[in-house]
Amino acid sequence: MTENRTQRVVIAGVDGSEDGLRATKFAAGSAKARSADLLIIHAVDDNGVAGAWGFAYDRKALEEVGQAIVEDAIKVALEQGLDKERIHGEVIVGNPAALLADRSEKAELIVVGRRATSGLERMFVGSTSVAIAGMASCPVIVISQAATPHPVGDKHKVAIAVGPQTSNTKTLTFACDQAKRYDAELEVVTVTPPLPAGATGGYKLTDESMERMISELDQRLAEIADPVVSSYPEVSCHRRVLTGQPVDELVSLSETVDQLIIGVNKHPLLGWTAGGVARGIMAHAKCPLGIVH
Repeated sequence: MTENRTQRVVIAGVDGSEDGLRATKFAAGSAKARSADLLIIHAVDDNGVAGAWGFAYDRKALEEVGQAIVEDAIKVALEQGLDKERIHGEVIVGNPAALLADRSEKAELIVVGRRATSGLERMFVGSTSVAIAGMASCPVIVISQAATPHPVGDKHKVAIAVGPQTSNTKTLTFACDQAKRYDAELEVVTVTPPLPAGATGGYKLTDESMERMISELDQRLAEIADPVVSSYPEVSCHRRVLTGQPVDELVSLSETVDQLIIGVNKHPLLGWTAGGVARGIMAHAKCPLGIVH
């Protein structure tokens, strides 16, 4: 692919799995929506192969397999109606997460499958996708063929999970942008866990006090969301406070929307290490999951 710093680019990371092809479908649609080029990348993890199997490998043979994987993904992208001139494929050698993170510096979006294969060995759920999400400089969409086998968009809803102490509006801006591109309604939600036994000091938490707490959380959501959403007059937005365990509530929410967006903090030196909530959502979301630093 000829380097063009002004060209908009969406990257699809493929590994020969069904999830990789599903990621390609979504990435092709995203590229069309953004009038961007699609760059399909297969990373040959030579260290992973040698370490896992303990034998010398033929690098050229692995690259040929990788090229076949890329060609299959290109066919999928063409089936989505993306112009052939806007589709580029590349096979590179090295750690998939590190290489995709490096390419993300010049991309608008990276799309990867939930499961990943490295060389000849299928890795555990989320290993590579977690690493990519943690290292990438641009937003990352994680998608599963099993969870979302069909094209998304029929629900016309994008949801974003917001913490009550959120101050970074980058995630909300991305969610608004996605809702605008897909002509979708935006739902801004926060989740408050149920109070543990004894947390109220022996006093009964009344319906009135619960309503007051939810009202205060909703007001905080408005303070966070309104300044950003007001810049997107074409996007219909509403807020919702959910009560329950965050993973359970957000996974349940993911069944009713086309995309769920979450924000995570990124350490300037160490990158991002997914916590339990983020990992739980990544492993079980029923729709494409957007991750933004």
